[in-house]
Amino acid sequence: MEINVDMTAATRKYAELSEQEKEIIRRFMNSPVRGIIRKLFGGELDKLLGNFMLPMSERGRGLATRQRP
Repeated sequence: MEINVDMTAATRKYAELSEQEKEIIRRFMNSPVRGIIRKLFGGELDKLLGNFMLPMSERGRGLATRQRP
């Protein structure tokens, strides 16, 4: 399977989204759905879609980084 993605156009279109739409994409990219996308379409598409993730400072802490009381 070959997928061609015009990231320049995608980035431009992303910039045109409402803040609510951007937030939906960001949350999607920080959810378990991203792992499923990776399984279905491979790492290359996953890497491209990673451009739309929340910044590290806004992602919150994953279970692996949380300390037990």
